[in-house]
Amino acid sequence: MKYDVVVMGSINMDTVIYVDKFPSHGDNVVTKGSQILAGGKGANQAVTVAKQGVNHAFIGAVGTDGAANQIIEVLENKGVDVEHIIRKDHSQTGSSVAIVDKKGENTIFGMLAVNMEIAAEDIRKVFEDIEGTVFLLQLETSKASVLEALKIAKSKGMFIILDPAPEGLFFEEALEFADIVTPNRMETKRITGVDVTDVSSGKNAARIIANKGVKHVIVKLGALGSIYLNANTDEYTFVESLKVETVNTVGAGDTFAGVLASELSKNRKDIISAIHLATKAAAIKVSRAGGQDSIPSSEELKKL
Repeated sequence: MKYDVVVMGSINMDTVIYVDKFPSHGDNVVTKGSQILAGGKGANQAVTVAKQGVNHAFIGAVGTDGAANQIIEVLENKGVDVEHIIRKDHSQTGSSVAIVDKKGENTIFGMLAVNMEIAAEDIRKVFEDIEGTVFLLQLETSKASVLEALKIAKSKGMFIILDPAPEGLFFEEALEFADIVTPNRMETKRITGVDVTDVSSGKNAARIIANKGVKHVIVKLGALGSIYLNANTDEYTFVESLKVETVNTVGAGDTFAGVLASELSKNRKDIISAIHLATKAAAIKVSRAGGQDSIPSSEELKKL
C-alpha cells in the first residue's frame, strides 16, 4: 500500500515526573506530580503525523507484557495506523522516565528493550507491503533495523527525514541515506563537534553536516529557532521560534519532525514553509503539559 508518510521508531511506556529543580547526586526530592503516558520518539512522531490527517503507516515494536496492548490501544485511539507494529514474544516493551523541572526542561532515562531487538529481517518483512512518499525515522531502534529501513526506503524512492536522536545512538553511516537531517544542539555537537550557542555557530555546524553529503540540514537551536541550509543552492535560512511560556519540552522535537514530514509529503520542495509550520507546532507543544494529547492537530495549526 502507498502512504504519504511512513514513520519508524521507538514505542515506550513513559513515566513523567515533575520537580522544581533537577536533583543532584544523592538528593531526596519530593515531586510535584507524575504521569504515565504512551511515548517513545517513534510513537510521538506517528501521533503527530496522524493528527495532521495524513495517510500514514507506523513501524515499531512492542513486547508481550502488560504495557504492549495498552500502548497499541492508546495509539489506535489517537488515529495511528498500528497494522505494521511488530510484536516480539517474550520481550519487554520499552519504557522511560522523564524528569521535568519548573522551566519545562527535561532529562530522560530510557530503557529501549524490545526496540533494540528489531532485526533486519523484521524490517524487510514489514516493508513488503509498504510504499511511501516520505520516510521519517530516528535512532531509538536497533542499528540493524535503522540501516535496513534506510536502504529499503532509499530503494523505494522515498524522501528520507532523519531525526538523529538520541545523540548517544548516532552513527555516521545513517547520513548517507538522508535527504534531510534535523539535529538539535546536543545531536549537532555529537555529529560535528561544534557547540551550537547561536545562529553563527549553527550555520557552521550545518555546513559541516552538509559536507558529509546531506543536501538539506535543519539545526534546531531550541528557544532561538532553527537554521536551514539548502546545500543545493548554498543558502541559509533562519526561522525564529515562537515565544511561549514553556511548560514541558518533552516531545517538542518529535512534534517538529512529524509536522515537517506531513507537510513535505504534500510538497517536498517548499521546505521553508514546512519548517515554519513545524516550528509553530513545537511551540504549542512546549506550552502545554502532558504527552501525546498536547500535540497540536492540523486544525489547531491552521487557526494559529
